[in-house]
Amino acid sequence: MVIADARDLMSVAEVAQLLFVSRGYVRNRLLRKHVLRPVVLVRGRKFVVRAKAEAYRRKRQRIARRALRELARISQGVRLYDNTTMSR
Repeated sequence: MVIADARDLMSVAEVAQLLFVSRGYVRNRLLRKHVLRPVVLVRGRKFVVRAKAEAYRRKRQRIARRALRELARISQGVRLYDNTTMSR
């Protein structure tokens, strides 16, 4: 894989900000478990390919949306938020 320039790389902090997680989570969970690969070392700092980080974010968003739709479907099925079941 050839990296065109520095804009194609994201630092651990930038990835954490993109995913709304901590830097520790990115380092300990995503990098060590090889979820975001390849990791590029530049002067001792770890960088991730931007396209990989953005693809991971899109994948997590799809999973979250699917889970939310399923939760809404189940809630509607049992009439969880039906106004007639609430008492004052």
